[in-house]
Amino acid sequence: MTTTKQSGLYCAVHKTSNPDSTKAFLKDLYERALAPALPVNAMGDVMWPIVSGRTYILAVGKAASQMAAAIENRWPEEATGLIVTRQGYAQPGFTPHNMQIVEASHPVPDAAGAQAAQAALAAVDALGQDDLLLVLMSGGASALLPAPAAGISLPEKQAVTRALLHCGAPIGEMNIVRKHLSAIKGGHLAARAWPATTQLIAISDIPGDDIAMIGSGPTVADSSTCGDALAIVEKYGISLPPAIRAMLESDLLETPKPGDSKMQRSKGKICARPADMCAAAVAVVEDHGYEAIMLGDALEGDALQLGYAHAQQALAFKEQGRKVALISGGEATVTVRNRDGRGGRCTAYLLACALALEGEPDICGFAADSDGIDGSEDNAGAFLWPGILENMGGAEQARQFLDRDDSYRAFERADALLMTGPSGTNVNDLRVLLVR
Repeated sequence: MTTTKQSGLYCAVHKTSNPDSTKAFLKDLYERALAPALPVNAMGDVMWPIVSGRTYILAVGKAASQMAAAIENRWPEEATGLIVTRQGYAQPGFTPHNMQIVEASHPVPDAAGAQAAQAALAAVDALGQDDLLLVLMSGGASALLPAPAAGISLPEKQAVTRALLHCGAPIGEMNIVRKHLSAIKGGHLAARAWPATTQLIAISDIPGDDIAMIGSGPTVADSSTCGDALAIVEKYGISLPPAIRAMLESDLLETPKPGDSKMQRSKGKICARPADMCAAAVAVVEDHGYEAIMLGDALEGDALQLGYAHAQQALAFKEQGRKVALISGGEATVTVRNRDGRGGRCTAYLLACALALEGEPDICGFAADSDGIDGSEDNAGAFLWPGILENMGGAEQARQFLDRDDSYRAFERADALLMTGPSGTNVNDLRVLLVR
Protein backbone atom coordinates (compact mmCIF):
# COMPACT_ATOMS: atom_id res chain seq x y z
CA MET A 1 0.00 0.00 0.00
CA THR A 2 1.30 3.48 -0.83
CA THR A 3 -1.00 5.47 1.42
CA THR A 4 0.19 9.02 2.13
CA LYS A 5 -0.82 11.44 4.83
CA GLN A 6 -2.98 13.24 2.30
CA SER A 7 -4.83 10.18 1.02
CA GLY A 8 -8.51 9.49 1.55
CA LEU A 9 -7.64 6.32 3.45
CA TYR A 10 -5.53 8.25 5.93
CA CYS A 11 -8.21 10.88 6.43
CA ALA A 12 -10.92 8.25 6.96
CA VAL A 13 -8.95 5.95 9.22
CA HIS A 14 -10.51 7.21 12.47
CA LYS A 15 -14.06 7.78 11.26
CA THR A 16 -16.88 5.77 12.80
CA SER A 17 -18.80 5.74 9.52
CA ASN A 18 -16.11 4.00 7.49
CA PRO A 19 -14.71 0.97 9.35
CA ASP A 20 -13.63 -0.69 6.09
CA SER A 21 -11.07 2.05 5.49
CA THR A 22 -9.93 1.75 9.09
CA LYS A 23 -9.46 -2.00 8.79
CA ALA A 24 -7.58 -1.72 5.51
CA PHE A 25 -5.17 0.84 6.94
CA LEU A 26 -4.57 -1.13 10.15
CA LYS A 27 -4.12 -4.47 8.38
CA ASP A 28 -1.50 -2.89 6.13
CA LEU A 29 0.27 -1.54 9.22
CA TYR A 30 0.25 -5.02 10.80
CA GLU A 31 1.69 -6.66 7.69
CA ARG A 32 4.42 -4.07 7.24
CA ALA A 33 5.41 -4.37 10.91
CA LEU A 34 5.80 -8.15 10.52
CA ALA A 35 8.11 -7.94 7.51
CA PRO A 36 11.50 -7.79 9.30
CA ALA A 37 10.56 -10.79 11.47
CA LEU A 38 9.73 -13.08 8.56
CA PRO A 39 12.42 -15.79 8.19
CA VAL A 40 13.07 -14.91 4.56
CA ASN A 41 14.12 -11.43 5.72
CA ALA A 42 15.58 -12.24 9.14
CA MET A 43 17.82 -15.18 8.22
CA GLY A 44 19.70 -13.90 5.19
CA ASP A 45 23.02 -13.55 7.03
CA VAL A 46 22.76 -16.21 9.75
CA MET A 47 25.76 -18.50 10.02
CA TRP A 48 26.44 -21.86 11.68
CA PRO A 49 29.56 -23.99 12.21
CA ILE A 50 30.95 -26.02 9.32
CA VAL A 51 31.79 -29.53 10.46
CA SER A 52 33.63 -32.43 8.89
CA GLY A 53 30.93 -34.89 9.90
CA ARG A 54 27.16 -35.02 9.53
CA THR A 55 24.68 -32.15 9.87
CA TYR A 56 21.29 -32.90 11.40
CA ILE A 57 18.70 -30.12 11.20
CA LEU A 58 15.82 -29.92 13.66
CA ALA A 59 13.33 -27.13 12.95
CA VAL A 60 10.55 -26.76 15.53
CA GLY A 61 7.84 -24.16 16.05
CA LYS A 62 5.15 -22.20 14.27
CA ALA A 63 7.77 -20.82 11.84
CA ALA A 64 9.70 -24.09 11.49
CA SER A 65 9.18 -24.77 7.79
CA GLN A 66 9.63 -21.11 6.86
CA MET A 67 12.92 -20.98 8.78
CA ALA A 68 14.14 -24.13 7.05
CA ALA A 69 13.07 -22.81 3.65
CA ALA A 70 14.98 -19.57 4.25
CA ILE A 71 18.31 -21.42 4.46
CA GLU A 72 17.63 -24.51 2.35
CA ASN A 73 20.02 -23.40 -0.40
CA ARG A 74 22.86 -23.02 2.11
CA TRP A 75 22.84 -26.17 4.21
CA PRO A 76 25.03 -29.17 3.23
CA GLU A 77 23.51 -31.25 0.45
CA GLU A 78 23.82 -34.43 2.51
CA ALA A 79 22.13 -32.90 5.59
CA THR A 80 19.16 -34.75 7.07
CA GLY A 81 16.57 -33.64 9.55
CA LEU A 82 13.08 -33.11 10.87
CA ILE A 83 10.63 -30.20 10.73
CA VAL A 84 7.85 -30.07 13.33
CA THR A 85 5.25 -27.33 13.04
CA ARG A 86 1.68 -26.59 14.02
CA GLN A 87 -1.13 -28.16 12.02
CA GLY A 88 -1.73 -26.00 8.95
CA TYR A 89 1.51 -24.03 9.36
CA ALA A 90 3.78 -25.87 6.93
CA GLN A 91 4.94 -23.67 4.07
CA PRO A 92 3.01 -24.70 0.93
CA GLY A 93 5.14 -26.39 -1.68
CA PHE A 94 8.19 -26.75 0.55
CA THR A 95 9.39 -30.39 0.37
CA PRO A 96 13.10 -30.42 1.19
CA HIS A 97 15.26 -33.42 0.35
CA ASN A 98 16.05 -35.73 3.30
CA MET A 99 13.75 -33.78 5.65
CA GLN A 100 10.56 -35.14 7.19
CA ILE A 101 7.77 -32.64 7.96
CA VAL A 102 5.41 -33.36 10.87
CA GLU A 103 2.37 -31.24 11.79
CA ALA A 104 1.38 -31.51 15.43
CA SER A 105 -1.06 -29.97 17.89
CA HIS A 106 -0.70 -26.62 19.66
CA PRO A 107 -1.11 -25.40 22.39
CA VAL A 108 -1.80 -28.81 23.96
CA PRO A 109 0.71 -31.46 22.80
CA ASP A 110 -0.40 -34.61 20.99
CA ALA A 111 0.86 -38.04 19.95
CA ALA A 112 2.21 -36.78 16.60
CA GLY A 113 4.45 -34.30 18.39
CA ALA A 114 5.51 -36.91 20.94
CA GLN A 115 6.50 -39.34 18.18
CA ALA A 116 8.46 -36.59 16.44
CA ALA A 117 10.26 -35.80 19.70
CA GLN A 118 11.33 -39.43 20.09
CA ALA A 119 12.58 -39.47 16.50
CA ALA A 120 14.60 -36.32 17.15
CA LEU A 121 16.13 -37.75 20.32
CA ALA A 122 17.08 -40.97 18.53
CA ALA A 123 18.74 -38.95 15.77
CA VAL A 124 20.79 -36.77 18.11
CA ASP A 125 21.82 -39.79 20.19
CA ALA A 126 23.61 -41.06 17.07
CA LEU A 127 25.66 -37.87 16.54
CA GLY A 128 29.38 -37.84 17.22
CA GLN A 129 32.13 -35.32 17.95
CA ASP A 130 32.55 -34.26 14.31
CA ASP A 131 28.81 -33.74 13.75
CA LEU A 132 26.48 -30.74 14.03
CA LEU A 133 22.99 -30.43 15.44
CA LEU A 134 21.49 -27.31 13.85
CA VAL A 135 18.29 -26.28 15.64
CA LEU A 136 15.88 -23.75 14.13
CA MET A 137 13.52 -22.73 16.92
CA SER A 138 10.42 -20.54 17.02
CA GLY A 139 7.48 -20.01 19.32
CA GLY A 140 5.16 -22.96 19.86
CA ALA A 141 8.01 -25.47 20.10
CA SER A 142 7.25 -26.27 23.74
CA ALA A 143 3.94 -27.86 22.79
CA LEU A 144 4.98 -29.19 19.39
CA LEU A 145 7.89 -31.33 20.60
CA PRO A 146 6.76 -33.02 23.84
CA ALA A 147 9.02 -35.67 25.37
CA PRO A 148 7.75 -36.40 28.88
CA ALA A 149 10.50 -37.29 31.34
CA ALA A 150 10.75 -40.90 32.48
CA GLY A 151 7.83 -41.73 34.73
CA ILE A 152 5.51 -39.11 33.19
CA SER A 153 2.85 -39.99 30.61
CA LEU A 154 1.72 -37.86 27.70
CA PRO A 155 -1.83 -37.52 29.16
CA GLU A 156 -0.29 -36.25 32.41
CA LYS A 157 1.81 -33.74 30.47
CA GLN A 158 -1.29 -32.65 28.54
CA ALA A 159 -3.26 -32.12 31.76
CA VAL A 160 -0.54 -29.95 33.27
CA THR A 161 -0.30 -27.95 30.03
CA ARG A 162 -4.04 -27.27 30.03
CA ALA A 163 -3.90 -26.12 33.64
CA LEU A 164 -1.02 -23.75 32.88
CA LEU A 165 -2.85 -22.32 29.86
CA HIS A 166 -6.00 -21.59 31.86
CA CYS A 167 -4.48 -20.23 35.07
CA GLY A 168 -3.07 -17.00 33.63
CA ALA A 169 0.61 -17.81 34.22
CA PRO A 170 3.05 -15.83 32.05
CA ILE A 171 5.07 -17.74 29.48
CA GLY A 172 8.25 -17.69 31.57
CA GLU A 173 6.59 -19.49 34.46
CA MET A 174 4.86 -21.93 32.14
CA ASN A 175 8.17 -22.86 30.56
CA ILE A 176 9.94 -23.41 33.88
CA VAL A 177 7.36 -26.08 34.71
CA ARG A 178 7.53 -27.56 31.22
CA LYS A 179 11.33 -27.84 31.38
CA HIS A 180 11.21 -29.93 34.53
CA LEU A 181 8.67 -32.40 33.17
CA SER A 182 10.60 -33.01 29.95
CA ALA A 183 13.36 -35.19 28.55
CA ILE A 184 14.07 -32.71 25.75
CA LYS A 185 13.55 -29.18 27.12
CA GLY A 186 15.75 -27.23 29.52
CA GLY A 187 19.01 -28.23 27.82
CA HIS A 188 18.32 -31.97 27.63
CA LEU A 189 18.44 -32.02 23.80
CA ALA A 190 21.96 -30.54 23.64
CA ALA A 191 23.12 -32.86 26.42
CA ARG A 192 21.85 -35.83 24.43
CA ALA A 193 23.62 -34.52 21.28
CA TRP A 194 26.98 -34.16 23.07
CA PRO A 195 29.81 -34.52 22.03
CA ALA A 196 28.39 -33.12 18.78
CA THR A 197 28.35 -29.35 18.30
CA THR A 198 24.91 -27.79 18.77
CA GLN A 199 23.93 -24.48 17.17
CA LEU A 200 20.58 -22.85 17.89
CA ILE A 201 19.10 -20.16 15.63
CA ALA A 202 15.91 -18.76 17.13
CA ILE A 203 13.06 -16.39 16.47
CA SER A 204 12.11 -14.97 19.86
CA ASP A 205 8.53 -14.97 21.11
CA ILE A 206 9.66 -14.40 24.69
CA PRO A 207 9.31 -11.05 26.48
CA GLY A 208 12.88 -9.95 27.18
CA ASP A 209 14.30 -12.38 24.58
CA ASP A 210 15.65 -14.89 27.12
CA ILE A 211 17.03 -17.51 24.73
CA ALA A 212 16.72 -20.17 27.45
CA MET A 213 12.93 -19.71 27.37
CA ILE A 214 12.32 -19.92 23.61
CA GLY A 215 10.68 -23.30 23.06
CA SER A 216 11.55 -24.01 26.72
CA GLY A 217 15.25 -24.00 25.81
CA PRO A 218 16.02 -27.56 24.63
CA THR A 219 19.61 -26.61 23.74
CA VAL A 220 20.27 -24.02 26.48
CA ALA A 221 21.51 -24.70 30.01
CA ASP A 222 18.76 -24.05 32.54
CA SER A 223 19.21 -21.92 35.67
CA SER A 224 15.77 -22.70 37.12
CA THR A 225 15.22 -25.57 39.55
CA CYS A 226 12.69 -28.22 40.48
CA GLY A 227 11.93 -26.02 43.48
CA ASP A 228 11.05 -23.15 41.17
CA ALA A 229 8.69 -25.40 39.21
CA LEU A 230 6.98 -26.54 42.42
CA ALA A 231 6.58 -22.94 43.60
CA ILE A 232 4.82 -22.03 40.35
CA VAL A 233 2.52 -25.04 40.61
CA GLU A 234 1.62 -24.01 44.16
CA LYS A 235 1.15 -20.35 43.17
CA TYR A 236 -1.59 -21.22 40.68
CA GLY A 237 -3.11 -24.15 42.57
CA ILE A 238 -2.28 -26.68 39.86
CA SER A 239 -2.87 -30.29 40.82
CA LEU A 240 0.01 -32.67 40.07
CA PRO A 241 -0.06 -36.47 40.12
CA PRO A 242 1.64 -37.65 43.34
CA ALA A 243 4.47 -39.36 41.43
CA ILE A 244 5.38 -36.18 39.54
CA ARG A 245 5.29 -34.11 42.72
CA ALA A 246 7.55 -36.62 44.44
CA MET A 247 10.06 -36.50 41.57
CA LEU A 248 10.14 -32.71 41.68
CA GLU A 249 10.55 -32.68 45.45
CA SER A 250 13.48 -35.11 45.24
CA ASP A 251 15.12 -33.21 42.31
CA LEU A 252 14.90 -36.28 40.06
CA LEU A 253 13.61 -34.00 37.28
CA GLU A 254 16.46 -31.50 37.42
CA THR A 255 17.75 -29.97 34.18
CA PRO A 256 21.33 -29.48 32.87
CA LYS A 257 22.91 -26.40 34.44
CA PRO A 258 25.33 -23.83 32.95
CA GLY A 259 28.39 -25.61 34.36
CA ASP A 260 27.46 -29.00 32.91
CA SER A 261 30.28 -30.25 30.67
CA LYS A 262 27.77 -31.53 28.13
CA MET A 263 26.47 -27.99 27.57
CA GLN A 264 29.82 -26.47 26.61
CA ARG A 265 29.52 -27.23 22.89
CA SER A 266 26.09 -25.65 22.55
CA LYS A 267 25.71 -22.08 21.26
CA GLY A 268 22.70 -19.98 20.31
CA LYS A 269 21.66 -16.77 18.60
CA ILE A 270 18.43 -14.88 17.93
CA CYS A 271 17.70 -13.73 14.38
CA ALA A 272 14.35 -11.95 14.94
CA ARG A 273 12.72 -10.50 18.03
CA PRO A 274 9.60 -8.55 19.08
CA ALA A 275 11.61 -5.31 19.10
CA ASP A 276 12.13 -5.68 15.33
CA MET A 277 8.39 -5.79 14.73
CA CYS A 278 7.71 -2.84 17.04
CA ALA A 279 10.46 -0.76 15.42
CA ALA A 280 8.92 -1.40 12.00
CA ALA A 281 5.51 -0.33 13.32
CA VAL A 282 7.06 2.88 14.64
CA ALA A 283 8.53 3.65 11.22
CA VAL A 284 5.17 3.12 9.51
CA VAL A 285 3.12 5.35 11.85
CA GLU A 286 5.75 8.09 11.79
CA ASP A 287 5.60 7.99 8.01
CA HIS A 288 1.88 8.75 8.37
CA GLY A 289 2.44 11.73 10.63
CA TYR A 290 1.91 10.18 14.06
CA GLU A 291 4.09 10.70 17.10
CA ALA A 292 5.08 7.17 18.07
CA ILE A 293 4.84 6.33 21.77
CA MET A 294 6.55 3.01 22.49
CA LEU A 295 4.99 1.46 25.59
CA GLY A 296 7.39 -1.50 25.51
CA ASP A 297 8.07 -4.55 23.37
CA ALA A 298 7.92 -7.04 26.26
CA LEU A 299 4.71 -6.22 28.14
CA GLU A 300 3.14 -8.97 30.22
CA GLY A 301 0.29 -9.09 32.70
CA ASP A 302 -3.47 -9.45 32.57
CA ALA A 303 -4.84 -8.64 29.10
CA LEU A 304 -7.96 -6.93 30.44
CA GLN A 305 -6.01 -4.66 32.78
CA LEU A 306 -3.58 -3.85 29.98
CA GLY A 307 -6.43 -2.93 27.63
CA TYR A 308 -8.00 -0.64 30.20
CA ALA A 309 -4.68 1.05 31.00
CA HIS A 310 -3.83 1.67 27.34
CA ALA A 311 -7.30 3.13 26.73
CA GLN A 312 -6.75 5.59 29.57
CA GLN A 313 -3.42 6.61 28.08
CA ALA A 314 -5.02 7.12 24.69
CA LEU A 315 -7.70 9.33 26.21
CA ALA A 316 -5.08 11.39 28.03
CA PHE A 317 -3.15 12.01 24.83
CA LYS A 318 -6.34 13.02 23.00
CA GLU A 319 -7.12 15.48 25.76
CA GLN A 320 -3.70 17.02 25.16
CA GLY A 321 -4.50 17.38 21.46
CA ARG A 322 -1.63 15.13 20.38
CA LYS A 323 -1.78 12.87 17.34
CA VAL A 324 -0.03 9.77 18.63
CA ALA A 325 0.33 6.05 18.03
CA LEU A 326 0.59 3.92 21.17
CA ILE A 327 2.60 0.82 20.25
CA SER A 328 3.37 -2.22 22.37
CA GLY A 329 4.53 -5.79 22.06
CA GLY A 330 4.81 -8.72 24.46
CA GLU A 331 2.49 -11.45 25.64
CA ALA A 332 -0.40 -10.70 27.95
CA THR A 333 -2.30 -13.42 29.79
CA VAL A 334 -5.95 -14.35 30.22
CA THR A 335 -7.34 -16.20 33.21
CA VAL A 336 -10.05 -18.43 31.74
CA ARG A 337 -13.23 -18.66 33.80
CA ASN A 338 -15.60 -19.95 31.13
CA ARG A 339 -14.18 -22.97 29.28
CA ASP A 340 -16.95 -22.61 26.67
CA GLY A 341 -15.96 -19.05 25.79
CA ARG A 342 -13.99 -18.16 22.67
CA GLY A 343 -11.17 -15.68 22.30
CA GLY A 344 -7.47 -15.13 22.83
CA ARG A 345 -5.43 -12.54 24.66
CA CYS A 346 -5.54 -10.04 21.76
CA THR A 347 -9.33 -9.93 21.47
CA ALA A 348 -9.66 -9.87 25.28
CA TYR A 349 -7.26 -6.90 25.45
CA LEU A 350 -9.04 -5.02 22.67
CA LEU A 351 -12.55 -5.61 24.05
CA ALA A 352 -11.48 -4.22 27.43
CA CYS A 353 -9.95 -1.29 25.60
CA ALA A 354 -13.11 -0.64 23.57
CA LEU A 355 -15.29 -0.67 26.70
CA ALA A 356 -12.98 1.79 28.44
CA LEU A 357 -13.00 4.14 25.42
CA GLU A 358 -16.83 4.12 25.31
CA GLY A 359 -16.94 5.06 21.62
CA GLU A 360 -14.56 7.99 21.97
CA PRO A 361 -14.16 9.60 18.51
CA ASP A 362 -10.83 9.66 16.71
CA ILE A 363 -9.29 6.62 18.43
CA CYS A 364 -8.85 3.36 16.56
CA GLY A 365 -6.41 0.45 16.59
CA PHE A 366 -5.80 -3.26 16.57
CA ALA A 367 -4.23 -6.08 18.57
CA ALA A 368 -2.91 -9.18 16.85
CA ASP A 369 -0.65 -12.16 17.40
CA SER A 370 2.29 -12.08 15.00
CA ASP A 371 1.91 -15.77 14.16
CA GLY A 372 -1.52 -15.14 12.65
CA ILE A 373 -3.52 -16.99 15.31
CA ASP A 374 -4.82 -15.45 18.55
CA GLY A 375 -4.67 -18.31 21.04
CA SER A 376 -6.41 -21.32 19.55
CA GLU A 377 -8.86 -19.48 17.27
CA ASP A 378 -8.65 -18.79 13.53
CA ASN A 379 -8.05 -15.04 13.75
CA ALA A 380 -4.82 -13.12 14.25
CA GLY A 381 -6.60 -10.55 16.38
CA ALA A 382 -9.15 -7.79 15.89
CA PHE A 383 -9.75 -4.16 14.96
CA LEU A 384 -11.18 -1.28 16.98
CA TRP A 385 -12.89 1.90 15.78
CA PRO A 386 -15.12 4.45 17.57
CA GLY A 387 -18.46 2.87 16.64
CA ILE A 388 -17.53 -0.73 17.34
CA LEU A 389 -19.58 -1.12 20.55
CA GLU A 390 -22.73 -0.35 18.56
CA ASN A 391 -21.72 -3.02 16.04
CA MET A 392 -21.45 -5.50 18.93
CA GLY A 393 -25.02 -4.77 20.04
CA GLY A 394 -24.22 -1.98 22.49
CA ALA A 395 -21.95 -1.51 25.48
CA GLU A 396 -23.97 -3.79 27.74
CA GLN A 397 -23.85 -6.64 25.24
CA ALA A 398 -20.11 -6.09 24.80
CA ARG A 399 -19.65 -6.23 28.58
CA GLN A 400 -21.49 -9.55 28.67
CA PHE A 401 -19.19 -10.93 25.98
CA LEU A 402 -16.20 -9.91 28.07
CA ASP A 403 -17.58 -11.31 31.32
CA ARG A 404 -18.10 -14.76 29.79
CA ASP A 405 -14.66 -14.86 28.06
CA ASP A 406 -16.31 -14.54 24.66
CA SER A 407 -14.28 -11.75 23.09
CA TYR A 408 -13.98 -13.62 19.77
CA ARG A 409 -17.76 -13.63 19.31
CA ALA A 410 -17.96 -9.92 20.18
CA PHE A 411 -15.60 -8.97 17.36
CA GLU A 412 -17.13 -11.56 15.05
CA ARG A 413 -20.52 -9.91 15.52
CA ALA A 414 -18.97 -6.52 14.68
CA ASP A 415 -17.21 -7.92 11.59
CA ALA A 416 -13.97 -6.79 13.22
CA LEU A 417 -11.82 -9.93 13.29
CA LEU A 418 -8.37 -9.67 11.72
CA MET A 419 -8.00 -12.82 9.61
CA THR A 420 -4.62 -13.57 8.02
CA GLY A 421 -3.84 -17.26 8.40
CA PRO A 422 -0.38 -18.39 9.57
CA SER A 423 2.14 -15.60 9.03
CA GLY A 424 5.35 -17.64 8.95
CA THR A 425 6.87 -16.03 12.03
CA ASN A 426 6.17 -15.61 15.74
CA VAL A 427 7.45 -12.61 17.69
CA ASN A 428 4.56 -12.17 20.12
CA ASP A 429 1.71 -9.72 19.91
CA LEU A 430 1.50 -6.26 18.38
CA ARG A 431 -0.93 -3.68 19.78
CA VAL A 432 -1.46 -0.25 18.23
CA LEU A 433 -3.84 2.55 19.25
CA LEU A 434 -4.01 5.58 16.95
CA VAL A 435 -5.15 8.88 18.49
CA ARG A 436 -5.95 11.82 16.26
